[in-house]
Amino acid sequence: MILLISRLTIYNIHLHKKRNCFLWILHFFKIYNLLFQIFIDRFLYVLSSPKAGDVVAFLPNGNENSHYYIKRVVAGPGDKVRIADGTLYVNGQQSIWVTERVLDAGIAENELILGSGEYFCIGDNPNNSEDSRSANIGPVDEDDIVGKAWFHLKSSTEGMGFIK
Repeated sequence: MILLISRLTIYNIHLHKKRNCFLWILHFFKIYNLLFQIFIDRFLYVLSSPKAGDVVAFLPNGNENSHYYIKRVVAGPGDKVRIADGTLYVNGQQSIWVTERVLDAGIAENELILGSGEYFCIGDNPNNSEDSRSANIGPVDEDDIVGKAWFHLKSSTEGMGFIK
């Protein structure tokens, strides 16, 4: 996968000693010859934390040399996650965020209990996604989350809209 990143900064506000927060950042992803443009709100998680259902951008394990991943949060701190018989369970209940059968449970084959500040993130197409099930990514630390994806533009042949 080829990744092109361009940052469009509208506001740069210094709200925290460790990071400058950009209200909007525009990422360009060239995947399978399609250009996806995704708007990321970096300011939101300075004031709050991600919740189940949010689509977030993150660097796996904080690796600055990696590309950004865009995945959906399905579980948060303290939650128990397990994939059994192709179904994702969070705290013993079937997840509403992953409705298709998951062919590869990965590290979630055995129950995981997420620690403080950890999130389990899965792609909306889980059978074609490298995500928290992968041992090299695992649960995502809150400090590695760049922001919430909220709007997408696609190639000239496809539409645009808010990310649900």
